Amino acid sequence: MTGTSSDPGTDPNADPDTVPDNGHGAVRVILNGRTLQFDVPPIIENDRTLVPLRVIFEALGAGVEWDGATQTVRAERDGTIIKLVIGGKAYVNDQPVELDVPAKIVNDRTLVPLRFVSEALGCRVEWFGDSMTVSITS
Repeated sequence: MTGTSSDPGTDPNADPDTVPDNGHGAVRVILNGRTLQFDVPPIIENDRTLVPLRVIFEALGAGVEWDGATQTVRAERDGTIIKLVIGGKAYVNDQPVELDVPAKIVNDRTLVPLRFVSEALGCRVEWFGDSMTVSITS
């Protein structure tokens, strides 16, 4: 499920950390001008956008591994290693990172915080609240 049309009146300087879900639940994610498709729609929880991990990591060119026994996701791109524990902490190159919203499982899919993952891999992230759109530039 993808979002609605883009609104030319959106504020590109809006703080993505303070824009709540408008109730529509239709978050659109655009990576380098291309809209990403998800089998489980992105969600907003505590003002954070979470997306299915495999789609975002693979779209960003990262290799992904899942350890079901420890409920840990490991992704690597260009020497950067991200580890996320479901319901727990995140790590970038073995350094702990406190998340406002940890990775979680929804409808048998692992959802991860989009801004954290994208920025950890060196991308720029913008939030357009009026159209519920996240734009990522790698």
